[in-house]
Amino acid sequence: MTLLEQSYAEKRNFIRMRVDTIVSFVKTGRTDRHEGRCRNLSGAGMLLESDKKLLLGDRLIVTVPADGPNFSPLDAAAEVVRVEAIPELHKFRYGLVIRNIDTRSSI
Repeated sequence: MTLLEQSYAEKRNFIRMRVDTIVSFVKTGRTDRHEGRCRNLSGAGMLLESDKKLLLGDRLIVTVPADGPNFSPLDAAAEVVRVEAIPELHKFRYGLVIRNIDTRSSI
């Protein structure tokens, strides 16, 4: 690790974990649900990849499914703070800041 990488890493309040899981999301106040893929996750945000076009400032409820019977799904209220188009894949990458996290019991 270079000095620059170390200095950058130390500025983070939350560790960013690489993940690759399907999530669902809905815009706040709407009912139409969409799917995307969470590419990384931290206590403060996530990187979401989807073919659904979103705008800066859009507020979402993102549902991360349970990973087995001993875990509960996670609902995160999040806001789109970065948008990156990936034209060759007909997708977008979104930087989301997590505003609130709610876990719910398994059914």
